[in-house]
Amino acid sequence: PMTTASFSRIANVTASTKRSPAIVSGKIGVATTKLSSLPILPLMPASSEIVLKYKLQSPREVYQTYTQGSPDVLEGDILTVANIDYLVKAVSPWPGTPFLEIIVEKVVGQ
Repeated sequence: PMTTASFSRIANVTASTKRSPAIVSGKIGVATTKLSSLPILPLMPASSEIVLKYKLQSPREVYQTYTQGSPDVLEGDILTVANIDYLVKAVSPWPGTPFLEIIVEKVVGQ
């Protein structure tokens, strides 16, 4: 099994997150930075199991990554990696580990 020390060595990508503020008078404000310098594993194409598990059926590229601990990442946040924004579609603990699975999607052609 992966240890936190080995995870720290391979989590060589830094991401940040943005979150939209609460809706006021039916309007959503501009997303603002929530987390910065979040160490993650490099984005990987999501497996078919992930796509089925989260019922992701759209013309988008779906990726998965992992981070350590329980950072404040929520479905609907924007995960930014290498100046590219991805919509967070799902976040869940990776069973039996101290890691968090993050599923994101990118609109094809953008």
